[in-house]
Amino acid sequence: MTTPTTGPVSDPVADLSALLGQLAGDPDATPPAATPPAADDAAPEPAYRNVEAFVGDYLAHVVERRLASGPTSGVNWCPRWWAHPEAISRLYALWRAWETLRVSDPQTGMSIWWRDHLDPHLTALAAEYGPFSRCSPDKHTEPRPLPVEPAPPEVLAQFPDADAS
Repeated sequence: MTTPTTGPVSDPVADLSALLGQLAGDPDATPPAATPPAADDAAPEPAYRNVEAFVGDYLAHVVERRLASGPTSGVNWCPRWWAHPEAISRLYALWRAWETLRVSDPQTGMSIWWRDHLDPHLTALAAEYGPFSRCSPDKHTEPRPLPVEPAPPEVLAQFPDADAS
């Protein structure tokens, strides 16, 4: 959405008359003042100042799931979500997608966000083997990184960006 430009309001009829007078050689014809092109609107302010505000002030209130607790089945969730690198990355991506879609597609953006963004990310976070799998609403378990061994140089040499070291 654009806002009207500020500055003097011109009269299109007077502007056209002045231009025609100039073209006809009238020395008294005053050219219309040039109005600068409207600058693109600055990016709108986000509704939430950061991912923590988004999770605490929005996500925690709109997502309704039964939480796994003891023998009760449900979604795995960790109150210390910010201590899980995968969760930080996924929740940050969810927040940025939410902020973008609320502005770029006010009609269907939120539906798209739920379907294409929240549902798959929340499923991955809360999955049986996801980052919250060893946590519960009242217990955080420190994340364990995946084991990694250095790749052999001949494997890395197969990639087009092999020279960029």
